[in-house]
Amino acid sequence: MVVGIWVYISLGGDELHPYIGIVVGFGLMFSSVVVCNEGFFRRLKGQTDDEYIRNLIDKGKAEKENYSVKSAITFDDLNTGCLCHIIEFEDCKHICLYGQYLYDYVEIDDDPELNQNRTFPTSEFCIIRKLNNSQVLKLEIGSTVIEETKLENVDVQKLYNLNIKLDDGEIINNISSTQIIEALKNNG
Repeated sequence: MVVGIWVYISLGGDELHPYIGIVVGFGLMFSSVVVCNEGFFRRLKGQTDDEYIRNLIDKGKAEKENYSVKSAITFDDLNTGCLCHIIEFEDCKHICLYGQYLYDYVEIDDDPELNQNRTFPTSEFCIIRKLNNSQVLKLEIGSTVIEETKLENVDVQKLYNLNIKLDDGEIINNISSTQIIEALKNNG
C-alpha cells in the first residue's frame, strides 16, 4: 500500500482526478489479496487442498503428527472470536489448537438445518503441519469423542503470562492441565 501511495504521489497526487486514487487503491488492495493468498493460484489451476497437502508430504515439506489424548480444555477467545483446545497428550505436555476452523466440530442444537453433535476433541487425532514454519495445514479427527473441560469467560492474558502464545499447533511443555485451568478461571 505504501508503494501505491508513493506511485500516486509521483504521478502528480493532488493534481490527478480523485477517482484515479480510488482506482489505484482498490487495484493495490485486490492485487495484495491475490499475491498474499497462496491458495488462490493453486485453486485457479484446479488443485484441491488435499492434493496440495499430499504433494507437500511427498516432497518432505510437511509431516503428519499423531496424538493420543489424555484430556482437553476448551474455551472461546472472546478477543479474537476463535475457539481454543489445549489438549494434553503426555504428562505436562499439550498441543494448542486455535482458530475459527474448530467451530466446524462443535455441537449445534439450535438450528434444525445445521444440528450436529460435537465431533472433537477425540481420543486420537492427527495434524498435518508444514515443516518450514510449523503451520497446521489440516486436522484429521478420530472417531471417539472425549469429555472436555469447557471454560467460560476466560482471561487469556493469564495464559500469555505462562508463556502460552495460543498459536495453532503450539506445543506446550512443563505445564500441567491443572495449572492451565487455574490460570484461565475468571477471578473477576
